[in-house]
Amino acid sequence: MTKPFVNEWRNVSFRPARVERPESVEAIMAIVNQARADGQKIKVVGGGHSMNNIFKTDGVLVSLCKLNRIVSIDPQNYTVEVEAGMALGDAIVACANKGLHFPSLGSWYGQSIAGAIATSTHGSSLSHGSLSDMVLEVEAVFANGTLRKFSGDDDDMKAMRCHLGRLGILTKVKLQLGPAFSLNCAITRLPCRAAFRQILSTARAQEYVNMLWIPDFDMADLRVLTRLPLRPRNQAALNLEHSYMKKSMLCLRLEDVGSFFSSHLYQLLPKCYGMRYCRLVQESFFEDQGVIDNSYRVFLYDLYREPTENHRLRMILNVEYAFDVECLPELLTKMRTKLTEFRVKGSYLNYPRINVRFAPKSDATLIGMNADRDTAYVGIYVLGSVQHRRQIPIAEAIENIFIEHHGRPHWGKYRYLTSPKYKETYTGLAAFEAVRSKLDPDGMFSAKTDMYDDLNRFETPPIGAMIRSVFSSEDYWQIRLL
Repeated sequence: MTKPFVNEWRNVSFRPARVERPESVEAIMAIVNQARADGQKIKVVGGGHSMNNIFKTDGVLVSLCKLNRIVSIDPQNYTVEVEAGMALGDAIVACANKGLHFPSLGSWYGQSIAGAIATSTHGSSLSHGSLSDMVLEVEAVFANGTLRKFSGDDDDMKAMRCHLGRLGILTKVKLQLGPAFSLNCAITRLPCRAAFRQILSTARAQEYVNMLWIPDFDMADLRVLTRLPLRPRNQAALNLEHSYMKKSMLCLRLEDVGSFFSSHLYQLLPKCYGMRYCRLVQESFFEDQGVIDNSYRVFLYDLYREPTENHRLRMILNVEYAFDVECLPELLTKMRTKLTEFRVKGSYLNYPRINVRFAPKSDATLIGMNADRDTAYVGIYVLGSVQHRRQIPIAEAIENIFIEHHGRPHWGKYRYLTSPKYKETYTGLAAFEAVRSKLDPDGMFSAKTDMYDDLNRFETPPIGAMIRSVFSSEDYWQIRLL
C-alpha cells in the first residue's frame, strides 16, 4: 500500500494506487500504456501547491519532479524550452543567468512549470498575462500512449495552455520571456473607500499593481512596482534578505507557535487584541517597501516568508476568484458591508487580509481565468488550523458575493461552495470539453466529469499532526536565494 500523498499546504491528503516518477518521455509513455491496460485513471502532480482536489486520485499519480531540465534557451528571441516538471524557481534562475526574465510572476516559485500553466497561475499586471499566456509550444503524452507537439493558436493549443491536467501529461513547454530588468517597490496606505475608488485607475496607469486590504483597519495598501533598467539591488533589498537569513530554525519554530496562539487569541478577544494582530498581518505586506532588486525577487514577495512558515500550524486556505475589472469597486464595497455585519456579530476572519491582483484580457486560452475579459483577482485568506469551523459561514458569505458577481474560482485554490453559475462565466468551456473528448475520449485524466463539484471540505485539522509538525524538519524548508 502506498503512503498518503499530502500537498504542500497540508490540507489535501489521499492514497493513490501507486506513485510514478518517470525520468523520460519513454517512461511516461510506458506508464500511460500500463494504466490503460489496467483500466486505471491517471493524475499528474507538479509541485503539489494546489489547495483543492485537482490532482487527487485513487489511480496512478504521476509526479514530474524528475523531468526538470532546461532543453534550450534562446537569448536573442527571449525564449526558453524546459521539461514540464522543472520547478519555476529553477527556470527563473537559469533564464536570468542568460539575461531573460519572466514579464510577470506570482508570489511563489515552488510550482512546476506544467502545474503553473495548468491552473493559469498569474502575477498582477494589466499589461502582462498569466504564465499560460506566455506558452508558445507544448509537448505531451496522451491517453493512447502517443507523443504530440502543439503550437499556434487553434483550440487544441489554447486548451493545452490551461489544461487542468485533464488532457494528457505535458513533457516539454516553450515560453516567451523578455529581457532582464529591475523593479522598485512603493507602497501607499489609504482609507479603504479611497483605495476602492483609486485602484482601477492606478492599475491601468501603472505596469504592476496589487492591493492588500485589512478589513478590521478599514485601510488598504496599494503596491506599485516600477520597471527600471537592470541594476544592483539596493540596501533595502539586502536588509530584507538579512532579516530572514539571520533567524535560526529554533527562532522560526517559536515564531510559528507564537503566531498560532496569536491567531487564537484574536478570535477569542478580537476587540482587545484585534489591532495588534492586524498590524502584524499588515506589516508582513510592507516588508519590501523601497526595495530595488531583480524583477523576480520583487515579484516573489513570499520568497523569504513561505519557506519559514509551518503550513500545519498556519494552514492558509486562499479562496480566490477572477472578475471583470469593471465590477471591482462594487464587489469590494459589498464585501466590506458583509464583513462589517459579521464583525458586529462578533465573527472575524482569522487571517484578515484581502488581496487584489490583475491580468489583461487574453484569447490565448479557452478556460484561463483571464480569458475574454480584463481581470481583477480577489482573494480572501482563512487559517484552516485556527477555529476553522467558525470561519466557514464568513467564507461562504463572501464566496456567495463572488458568485453573484460572475466570479471564476481559481483552478488551483480553495473553495467552500459549488455553483452551476461557474460554467456560465467561460465562453470557451464547450470548446475545451470538445478538445478534451478528442484527446482523452475515455476520460483517463478526468477523475470526475465535472471539474467544479469535488470540494475538499473539512472542519478541523488533525491536532496531533499540528503538534508533531513543530518538531519535524519536513514542515520547514531552507530559504533559497534566487
